[in-house]
Amino acid sequence: MPGLSYQGSQIVDRTRLPGYDLEPEVREYESGSESRLSIMWPTPEGTTSVSPARQWGLSSNEHATPRETLQRLEEALELPGVLSDYHFAIQQVCEVIYKGRREDPALLEEVERLCQLDIELVEYYPKTIKYEPGEFPQVLAYHRLITLYEGEGYFREALEVAERSLKMGQENLSQATRLRLVLKELEAEDAGR
Repeated sequence: MPGLSYQGSQIVDRTRLPGYDLEPEVREYESGSESRLSIMWPTPEGTTSVSPARQWGLSSNEHATPRETLQRLEEALELPGVLSDYHFAIQQVCEVIYKGRREDPALLEEVERLCQLDIELVEYYPKTIKYEPGEFPQVLAYHRLITLYEGEGYFREALEVAERSLKMGQENLSQATRLRLVLKELEAEDAGR
């Protein structure tokens, strides 16, 4: 995806994944007074609106471990799809692997990496999640990353993410205000020593 830091997986051979070489058929149609695009993917039976990336993510095993779920995401990110496919796949996997952090604390690094990637995606391509002008559904990556940073004592980083989320209409002002107060108190403590 142009403009994003994601360079692709070093551990996935995309040529072994079903649909890795598919190209969509883009159709334009009129809806009222607006022109819209429809993206269809070839199948043996005809076409589908479900991309290879989304199909791969949908076929994941509900009994998979967090590491297996993460592997499945790495594969889905290597398949053709639309930006919203990647956003929702990242968001879903972030929540799954976050729940497995107690058994495998190293998963927190993956949660951070994926949250940063998802935030980068929605900030660089805001239409990915935009339904109505000025309206954005909740992007869980902001909240998850703020909570993660704050829990580890990285208040400046948490505040930075909170401020970025405000620009995307995600977090409420009280969270950023609270983090500013925490930082101010910490700075006052440091100055008093």
